[in-house]
Amino acid sequence: MKKLLLGSFLAALALFFWGFIYYGISGIPYNFLDEPAETAPTSLNEAFPKDGVYLIPNPHAEDRGGLMAEGPIALINIKRDGFTNHGGMMVSGFLHGWGYCLLLAFLLKQICKKTSYAGRVGFVTLVAVSGAFLARFGDAIWWFYDWGWQLSSFAYHVIGGLIVGFVLAKFIPERRETDGSEG
Repeated sequence: MKKLLLGSFLAALALFFWGFIYYGISGIPYNFLDEPAETAPTSLNEAFPKDGVYLIPNPHAEDRGGLMAEGPIALINIKRDGFTNHGGMMVSGFLHGWGYCLLLAFLLKQICKKTSYAGRVGFVTLVAVSGAFLARFGDAIWWFYDWGWQLSSFAYHVIGGLIVGFVLAKFIPERRETDGSEG
C-alpha cells in the first residue's frame, strides 16, 4: 500500500507540473480562445443573476428547437464575484490529480498482474485516452464546445496519462507467481 500511495503521489506531482507547463508556460490551449467584447463582464453580470451554469436557449423554453436553430447557443459557467484564492485552487487541483492517479494505481494493480513496464505504461495511457476521448469529444458534440479547445484539452490529458503511466508503472511492478500465491 505504501508503494501505491507514494507512486500515485509522485504521479500526481508529475501531472501537476505537466499542467503548469502546458497551461502556464506554453499557453497552447489559449490559442483556441476568442476575445470577448469589452462589455462582456458587465453584460454577463446583468444577464445572469447568480453564480451557476446556464444553458441558452433554456431547455424548458416552449420553442427550444426554433431557438436553437436561430441561435445563439451557449453553455455558460459564471462566477460573478471573481476569484482570488489561487492557492486553494492549486491545492484542490493537486488533490484532484492525486485522486485520479490513485484510482489509476488501484486499477493498474488489479488488471496488470503480469505485464511488462511498457505494457503497464500503455495500459494507463489507454485509460487516459479513453476518458479524454469520451469527455472532450463528447463536449464538442453535445455541448458545442470549440473543437480546437477540445483537441488541445484532449492532447493535455493524453500526454498527462502517458506521464502518469511512466511513474505508476515503476511503483506497480509485474507480479511474479512463485508459490501460487499473489505477491
